[in-house]
Amino acid sequence: MWLKYVGVVSMILLITISRSYRIEAQSLGSSRKNSDLATRLIKNVELEGQLSNLLTRLSLEYDIPLGLEVSSDEQLSNRYRLELSEGTVADLMSQIISQNERYDWLIENGVVNIFPRDKYRDAFLAELLTVRIGSFAVNKNSDCWKLQTDLVNTPEIKAIIDAHGMQTGMNFSGFYIPQLGRNFSFKVSDITLKALLNQIIRESPLARTWLISADSSSRTLNLGVTSRQHERSQVKKTFPTDLGTRVTNDVLSRVVEMVDARAFVFIFGSGDAASNDPIHRPLSRARY
Repeated sequence: MWLKYVGVVSMILLITISRSYRIEAQSLGSSRKNSDLATRLIKNVELEGQLSNLLTRLSLEYDIPLGLEVSSDEQLSNRYRLELSEGTVADLMSQIISQNERYDWLIENGVVNIFPRDKYRDAFLAELLTVRIGSFAVNKNSDCWKLQTDLVNTPEIKAIIDAHGMQTGMNFSGFYIPQLGRNFSFKVSDITLKALLNQIIRESPLARTWLISADSSSRTLNLGVTSRQHERSQVKKTFPTDLGTRVTNDVLSRVVEMVDARAFVFIFGSGDAASNDPIHRPLSRARY
C-alpha cells in the first residue's frame, strides 16, 4: 500500500516537473523570437502616409508581422513618415512612436503590436481584444474576408458588438481577395481575440497585418487582415477587365510577377486618400 502511494506521488511530481520545463522552454522560445524580430536588420525604408496605410505597406514590403490597434482620436489628416537607410525593426517602431506620443509598441509572440496608451484607448476595442473565444478554426483555402466574417460572428465577439450597438465594416475593395494561404489551417480554444490575431499573422504564410479600429460617429467596427500577394499557383484563369475583355492565366501570371506588395495594397483598398483609408472603409465586396 505504501509503495503504491509513493508511486502515485512520484508520477504526479514527474508530470508537474515535465509541464514546468515545457512552459519554461516555450517562454524562452517566445522571448528569443521577440528579440530576433526587434533586432532584424532592415534597409532602405522610405514611406509616408496615414498610420494604417504606412504600417500595412511596411509590413507587406518588409515581411514584418504587425498588429495595429488605432487610437480613439486618430485623424485621417495625421501623416507619418519612416526613413531609414539601415537599422532594425525596433528603430522603425521608435520612429513611429516619436511622431505620436499616444502610441506605444511591444513585440508579443513574434508579432509587433502597436497600440494606444491607456488614456487614448477606445474602451470598446480594449474590451473586444481581451474577450476570450471558446473555440475558433480556420480551414484550408480561407481568405481574409471570410476570416473577418467568422471572427465577428463568434458568439463572444458578436455579444460585445451588439451590447455596444456597433456594426461591422470591412477593409478591402477591388478584385484582389487577400488570402491566408492555400494549406494554412488551425484550431484554437480559450484564446483572446488579440492572441488569436497575432497567431494568425505569425503562422500564416501570406497574412502579415491585422488592423482594428472603431468609428464612434458611424458606430462601426473595422477589423481586418491584410496579406502578401496571392500564391501564383492560385491565380484565377481568367478575369474581366474594364474593357470587357478577358485576360488569360499566362498574361495574369506575368502581371503577378511584375506587381510588388505596394501595388497590391493599392488594389485592395489601402490607398492613401481619406476615402480609401483601409481603417475607415465601409463594408464592401469585389464586383466583377
